[in-house]
Amino acid sequence: MNPYLSVSIAMCVIVLLALAGTAYMAVFFNRRAKADLEAALVPLSEVIGGETNVEEAFVNGRFSGHIAEGRVAQLAGGMGRVFHTSVIDGAGGGKWTWTVSRSKEPGGLDTLDYEGPEGDVRTRLLPAVQDVAAEPSLAGGWLRVEYDPGPGHVRLTKSMRTRRDLPTADAFRRYLERLVAVADENRAVQHPAD
Repeated sequence: MNPYLSVSIAMCVIVLLALAGTAYMAVFFNRRAKADLEAALVPLSEVIGGETNVEEAFVNGRFSGHIAEGRVAQLAGGMGRVFHTSVIDGAGGGKWTWTVSRSKEPGGLDTLDYEGPEGDVRTRLLPAVQDVAAEPSLAGGWLRVEYDPGPGHVRLTKSMRTRRDLPTADAFRRYLERLVAVADENRAVQHPAD
């Protein structure tokens, strides 16, 4: 047999084996990642008595009379992953956003940036937002608390350091409790006569 033909056949066999091995590893790691995600999401869905969607990486249900959701999302431009916790409370009024940037210095002060209507909305929501930021499981990364009257949600966005950086069921419950308090204060300040 021609040595060039033998080498060509051997190389084809090696390439086919490498492709088969790569495909197997991709399937194995994809299944494992989905199993890990499902194991992290199921306890969160139990908090809100809802459902889990592993394909879209979210849970939804109800919490304290509000539609509630937890969702893994990608930041715009693919700059990292975040976890959104939201409650629906369509209070109307103006859109606002608080962004909390953690201090780089140990024990340093955090920076709170606000965008939205000035006056009572800002001053009355500050303590509720500070309460959210004080949650121990949110330490160490930036976070955002926002209200958007379009979808009618009050949402907490926390940065994720790794793909497994999802809150525990207890932390998720505390996020929702704090967001309901923010939603109540937002409704009171946006519609003081109601």
